[in-house]
Amino acid sequence: MQPGKPEKISVLIPTYNEEKNIGRLLETLVHQPETEIIICDGGSRDRTEEICAAYPVKFIRSPKGRGRQLNAGAKLATGEILFFLHADSQVDPNVFDQIRQAVMDGHWWGCCTLHFDDRSLFFRAVAFGSRLRARVFSLCFGDQGIFCHRRFFWEEGGFPAIPLMEDLALSHKLRRKMRARVLPASIITSARRFKEGGCFRTLFLMQKLKLLYYLGVSPERLAVMYQGRRKKPLWNRP
Repeated sequence: MQPGKPEKISVLIPTYNEEKNIGRLLETLVHQPETEIIICDGGSRDRTEEICAAYPVKFIRSPKGRGRQLNAGAKLATGEILFFLHADSQVDPNVFDQIRQAVMDGHWWGCCTLHFDDRSLFFRAVAFGSRLRARVFSLCFGDQGIFCHRRFFWEEGGFPAIPLMEDLALSHKLRRKMRARVLPASIITSARRFKEGGCFRTLFLMQKLKLLYYLGVSPERLAVMYQGRRKKPLWNRP
């Protein structure tokens, strides 16, 4: 990269009925230089599209499913770097410069340092575990704000078109070629979904699903199990 000509970052945000969150996130993103924002919607029935229309963003629709939606957005991205964010997240403004520097230094993928908007001991412990997993095993999840060089992303096939664990599957593909870079910049994600499902119950369910995934249970079967236990739409998963 040449001084004064930073690499463009395409921010991709999957949405499904995110009217309560998307505006707050976009307010923090739209003033970032050399970025484009692509909303990858899975058929929202609330005011998500109306709210997004008030901002300088691209809004696209695709079949529902985070992996499918993000791949659809990535195909339209013009940035050299892809940055995947959940709609209920907030990011440190310094993250964009840190992503560019990481890529310039040869770290073609990674994530941010996760925190929750609830700073109680339970959520600090969960966030610590997520950070440790990313640093030690190069396993990054969507709520950690995954970034990836666009060419590297497509060389490894992008997100798999599966209903659950698409971020874990992507991490496994990418880490075979390169370890993840965990940035100092923070990403703050909502603790709401843990609280709605019961903190320990939700944590246990998440770990159980990951274990079953590693034991070979199909993501389709895991999605059915998840929906049955949570009794909420798949898109409300943590």
